[in-house]
Amino acid sequence: MAKKKAVFVPPYEKLSPAVMSQLLAISPYLHSTLDLRKLLGIIMNVAVELAAAEDAAVLLLNDATGQLQFEATTRSAISKEVIVPLEASVAGWVVTNGRSLLLNDPAHDPRFTTAVDKELLYELHSLLAVPLHGDMGNRLGALLLLNKKDDGGKNGRCFTKDDQYAAEALTVQAVVAINNARLFAQSDLLAEIIHELKTPMMAISTATGLLLRPDLPSEKHDELLQMIQRESLRLSAMTQDFLDFARLESGRVRLTSKPVDLVALVDEVVDISQPQAATRDIEIQTKLPQINNGLTISGDEVRLKQVLLNLVSNAVKYNNDHGIVTISAKRHGDEVCLSVADNGVGIESQDLAHLFERFYRVPDRERGSEGSGLGLAISKKLVEQHNGRIAVESIPGQGTVFRVHLPLTSKLPASSV
Repeated sequence: MAKKKAVFVPPYEKLSPAVMSQLLAISPYLHSTLDLRKLLGIIMNVAVELAAAEDAAVLLLNDATGQLQFEATTRSAISKEVIVPLEASVAGWVVTNGRSLLLNDPAHDPRFTTAVDKELLYELHSLLAVPLHGDMGNRLGALLLLNKKDDGGKNGRCFTKDDQYAAEALTVQAVVAINNARLFAQSDLLAEIIHELKTPMMAISTATGLLLRPDLPSEKHDELLQMIQRESLRLSAMTQDFLDFARLESGRVRLTSKPVDLVALVDEVVDISQPQAATRDIEIQTKLPQINNGLTISGDEVRLKQVLLNLVSNAVKYNNDHGIVTISAKRHGDEVCLSVADNGVGIESQDLAHLFERFYRVPDRERGSEGSGLGLAISKKLVEQHNGRIAVESIPGQGTVFRVHLPLTSKLPASSV
């Protein structure tokens, strides 16, 4: 017999009139946004106020890995890359059992593990953990309240049952709002994907329709067939980008960590990119003075190559004819910086702020806006999964430089290995 899911029942009858009034007052705010990041910020701020806690965090269940990860916290230092196991943690116990835990001496509870504390550099004195469960027992994650503020009274820095009841009642509203935000994000992404696919599909449909016309001049046949081939290849590339982005968003991209020779990686990317550059007489140069000795980093070679190929491809696309693309690398302490520079048209300041957003394309009057508009968004996510960062600088009329900073040795997130 299948095990029934734990269904969480909020204790409304145990709430004070003051707390009930607070919860009624914040209800419109919880449903005022469909942006998950903003919504979680509202939830945490309300929870901190209700329970007089120092900090709060929301952990959400990653369906692909079956583990919990920090989705948002009131402490910016906490990274989403910190993984919390379901089977050996307070948060995991709460999510699995559908019951809250109030621990005013968490270090001595058998379900508590110090591993997360050490990774977060956080000293925990008291902890209130509440499950985020749907009305059908669907498990989303957990809300954590960290360290009760000292009220100067008999409770000191200890959470109370009243704090627990208030937090539990809040999570009922929070779960509905989180589900709405997630559904909106999925439908919004799907709508954008469908919109992006329409352009190449319409071009193929138009070309095939013209080919069926008996009065079509023979010299137009080859031109239309080339259009169909070009748009079919574009459609295939866009579809792959959509799949990659969706997997990254859901945490289903699995990285393989092994030594990666950056010199060999750059050389391979140059070889692959040469045909694209040759069509416009663009020269690809490399400047690798500090890593010609075969310096290696830890990472996923296939995904790192994907990042570098995308940056070089963009540098060629947005360069001038007869331009130059330069790939260079410098070591800075315990990290290496790979840069891809071009001497092309550059990027306006108003566009720089949106470059890494999904489906954003820099306007290009001469060559149009081809591609999926996801290349840089995917590259950013892949770099961040390698515990790195990506940045861009540009001067209109002079060119653009993308810089990828990667640690020499990196422990990939557990959800990605």
